[in-house]
Amino acid sequence: MIVDNMKDRIMSPHGLLSLLATYLGIFSIFSITMCQSTCPTRCLCHLSQQPRTVMCSKQGLEVFPENISDVVEQLNLSNNLLTNISDDITRLTDLQYLNLARNKLSSLPEDLRSLKSLRRLDLSDNKIKDVVDIRSLGQLPSLTVLHLSTNPLSKLEGLMSASIEALDASYCEIRQLTNTSLDNLPALTMLTLMGNPLKNIDKTWSPKLQWLDMSDCHLNYLRPDTFNGFPALEELRLSNNPTLVYSTRNSTLTHSKLKKLDVSRCNLDRPGLHGFPLLTQARLSRNMIRMLPDRIFAKNRELGFLYLNANGVEKLNMSTFEGLVKLQVLDLSANYLEVIHPLTFHENVELKLLNLSYNVLHELPNFTSTVATLDASSNLISDLNGNFLANMPKIRSVILSDNRLQRLPAKLKSTSLKNLDLRQNRIIEVLNDTFLQLPQLLRIDLSGNRLTEAINPEVFRNNPDINNVKLEDNPWRCDCEDLYMLYTFLTERPAKTVEQTLLCQSPSNVSGYTWLTACFNAWNGSVYYNKDRTWGFVMLVILTIIVLCGTFISIRHMMRIKRRAIEQRQQLETLRLLRQRRNQATQQQQQEHLERAPEPRIHPLELIGPPSYEEAVQMPRLARSLDNLDEISVETSSARVMGSADNIRYKYRRTRRTKKRIQSEDDLLRREERRHERIRRERTTSVDNSETALPQNQKNSRAYMARRARRQSVISDSVESGSGRIQPRPQTPNSKKRRRRYTVYDGHSTDDEDSDIQPVGSSRSIVIRELRREPKSGYRESTAEQDS
Repeated sequence: MIVDNMKDRIMSPHGLLSLLATYLGIFSIFSITMCQSTCPTRCLCHLSQQPRTVMCSKQGLEVFPENISDVVEQLNLSNNLLTNISDDITRLTDLQYLNLARNKLSSLPEDLRSLKSLRRLDLSDNKIKDVVDIRSLGQLPSLTVLHLSTNPLSKLEGLMSASIEALDASYCEIRQLTNTSLDNLPALTMLTLMGNPLKNIDKTWSPKLQWLDMSDCHLNYLRPDTFNGFPALEELRLSNNPTLVYSTRNSTLTHSKLKKLDVSRCNLDRPGLHGFPLLTQARLSRNMIRMLPDRIFAKNRELGFLYLNANGVEKLNMSTFEGLVKLQVLDLSANYLEVIHPLTFHENVELKLLNLSYNVLHELPNFTSTVATLDASSNLISDLNGNFLANMPKIRSVILSDNRLQRLPAKLKSTSLKNLDLRQNRIIEVLNDTFLQLPQLLRIDLSGNRLTEAINPEVFRNNPDINNVKLEDNPWRCDCEDLYMLYTFLTERPAKTVEQTLLCQSPSNVSGYTWLTACFNAWNGSVYYNKDRTWGFVMLVILTIIVLCGTFISIRHMMRIKRRAIEQRQQLETLRLLRQRRNQATQQQQQEHLERAPEPRIHPLELIGPPSYEEAVQMPRLARSLDNLDEISVETSSARVMGSADNIRYKYRRTRRTKKRIQSEDDLLRREERRHERIRRERTTSVDNSETALPQNQKNSRAYMARRARRQSVISDSVESGSGRIQPRPQTPNSKKRRRRYTVYDGHSTDDEDSDIQPVGSSRSIVIRELRREPKSGYRESTAEQDS
């Protein structure tokens, strides 16, 4: 069922059309893609745009390019070296514009029937000598514009085309137009024959021709019926034919429908326009017309634009332009007019622009006219009548530049004037009431005059809409006080002039400077101060208060910083004193400690012989009597009495030695020498340390020297005695109460051997205290017993 429905839809007319449109779209896209991929060498192809264009100009091509797309609409092959066109061009059925200008073509292909869409063809500046070589143009049914300019064509006979509307055959070698020259161009409406050596026009016929240009030719005399074969002709250009004559006293050129005529630069001595009743625009400039008789343009009542500039007209009568009721623009510039009657233009009620510039007028008359713009520039006018604007009710602009005006009349009067141009004159002053009765004035130009003194802004008091005042290029004398009001008026928003154009010429010290630069100090000093004195005083008070507050805050901050610095210094001084006192107390304690410190003495067990008297005096009192010394038993292991002076002070634990039962005399001697060396080193080290720790005054004391001498003597005596043993010191009395350590002998060793037995545990040499005085006889209680 679904398949049948699809078949029915496809077979219906609407379905077939949709399918065909889809296929055509896909084919077009595919064709364009293929054509873009085959763009000719040295060409630019824009086939995706409208119109589709291929640009091959200025590529030096000598052969017609191949592979040009079939869908191209515009093909530009100008400025190349082509000598012929191949038949491949017939493929371009969509071609609408073909540019073959500036090549070396002398002919076209015989068959161009397939180019049915071609509308414009440019063959200018080639080598085509005869229209027979391009007769195939008659096969182009859509061709409307043909350019054949700058070809060596000598005639137009034989050129056939039923569709050409515009033909450009300028700057060829055409010398004559016959009655059959345009017979085969029935649709022709525009023909340009400018720049040809054309002299004669012999009853040429073209029924639809509307625009004909024969400028820059060699035309001489034109009969009155020369252009009767162009019944639809509306615009005729005959300019720059220096020998042209078309009007005489007895006859003149005529055409009933001609509207625009240009015969400028033709050396005409008279206008000769009365044969063109429908003429609306006539250009007669740069001829030799010296006079204009009365009512010479009376038959040209449709004339609206008349250009008579650069002719040499010396005089205008009151009725010269009578009958020109539709005249809008009249150009009489660059003539020799000295005097013009005030009523010369009174009948030209539609006149908008009257140009009288570049004449020799000495006075501007009080015209009666409806003119809107009057240009009388570049004349010799030196004086103006105060009422010269009174009879021109529609006047909008008056241009009087490049004249010799020195003063402006008082009370110029016009209710419609908006623009007054007075530049490049000799005006030296402007009166206060000059512009008083010009209420609509918008722009005034006084540049390039001789104004030196500042204009009072009150001059423009009755011109509220004025927005442009030009005063540059004047020799201003910069009196700043007088210029200030004018400068303010000109530059206040909206600005009426460009301030950079206002330059001083005097005094010499500011010559070339702008008004603002020259008067900056003056205007920003006394002028502004006098104007805003109260505001300046307020600002001064505010600045003073700000300065005082800043000063007070700064002083307060500095005092705070100084106070903090003083406090920090006091704290540092206090810390220094505390540290000094602490150091002194520490030194004093150390000194006292050193003074109280006992001298290291030889242990009684290390003594060999009995102590001397001095040593005995220095020795502490024995904790036991000599009779009780026998109670110290000697067992198998050695024991040391705890609580002795050496053990209490240093807590020195000696290393345990291996017992030696029997030693030879040599071994004993060596041992004594080693022990003696060790004791000497210890004593020396102890003495040096004591000397280092003690203050200098203590080192030099007599007691210190005596103690040192005694120690040295003890050491020397022990060495000299040779006994090899220093007897140990007795125990302190307090040791009785403490636990004892016994040294047990085995009963077989000698006394010398027993002296070498090391005590158990750690032990130190007994330190002998230094007594302040010699002990008295009898028992002296020890320190330990006193404490107990």
